[in-house]
Amino acid sequence: MPSKVYDVIIIGAGLSGLASAVLLSEAGKSVCVLEARTTPGGRIRSVLEPGTNKCLADLGPTWVWPMFQPVISSWLDKLNLSSFPQYETGNAVIDNGPDQNVQQIPLPGQQGSMRIEGGSQALVDALVNKLPKETIICRSKVSSVNQESDGSICIETETKDNSKFYSKKLIVAVPPRIAKNTINWIPALPTALSNAMDMMPTWMSPHAKIAAIYDRPFWRENGLSGRIVGRTGPIVEGHDHCSEDGNVAAIWGFIGWPHDMRLAHSNALKDQVNKQLKRCFGEEPKSIIIEDWSQDAHVTSPDDLMIPMQHPSVGSDSLRQGYFDNSVWFAGAETAQRSPGLIEGALDAANQTVKSLIISS
Repeated sequence: MPSKVYDVIIIGAGLSGLASAVLLSEAGKSVCVLEARTTPGGRIRSVLEPGTNKCLADLGPTWVWPMFQPVISSWLDKLNLSSFPQYETGNAVIDNGPDQNVQQIPLPGQQGSMRIEGGSQALVDALVNKLPKETIICRSKVSSVNQESDGSICIETETKDNSKFYSKKLIVAVPPRIAKNTINWIPALPTALSNAMDMMPTWMSPHAKIAAIYDRPFWRENGLSGRIVGRTGPIVEGHDHCSEDGNVAAIWGFIGWPHDMRLAHSNALKDQVNKQLKRCFGEEPKSIIIEDWSQDAHVTSPDDLMIPMQHPSVGSDSLRQGYFDNSVWFAGAETAQRSPGLIEGALDAANQTVKSLIISS
């Protein structure tokens, strides 16, 4: 056994894992975060301009609703971050498909939707900056979790030397289905928990998002909000995605083609998006970025691709309990009781899980 046994190890450096690490560190706990990817952030995926790191677009979670989400408001204040309203002034474009005329009509706005200044990446960066430099260890995919005879937890990773880490407590902050299907649990997870993890879909897993970058937001000059409603796709929903100061001009949206159709026509997808945007706004973007979450093994399990796209509802209480003598806990957007699947859900899960973990210690 190595000389250091952490108070808490966290699996996953997504939003919930990072927020949990910050709260535990502030409570005086020694913390290690193991992340399978090369960088922290999880499903937060911001496109950064090379050389400046200026956020061009968010291809993961984008919106927050501070007026309805007190957890978001609290964390934005804590991290000294600000938000600005989603731009919705002007008509929406209704795209009826190729060889059809588009319509420009007013549509109701989405009350209270806000974006974080600097993109969602600003949340990740602010959380990382609150942690000691050595806290997060990337390229460390967890392969097994073993509760030792003395009650400590041994976590083995898929690294060149199969590194092992030890802790008194563990927080699992990756999607429940990923944690269930990719980690060898010794002893086995209780049946009720295992079933609850199987039943909880991972938010965004079947989705693909696009960001189209322009030189300027010319659609605003033409009385358009940047909103797209696509009848045939590929984009079925689009929105203005410019920075608050207008220095970044972009349209952001969801691809409506199912994951198998996207995969079968991957070579044509970007071209079809380009044609649709020109149909809607009269100009082609200078670049298009597509993020297909269904192809991300850190997010999407085979079960997630067997069901229609849907937003997760509040899951079983089994997902929010301590296991193995309260040494193992689960946190993440899908385990939340408040706003499951959303940014607030990830942060609220961190709040509640850390509180329960500390009380049980």
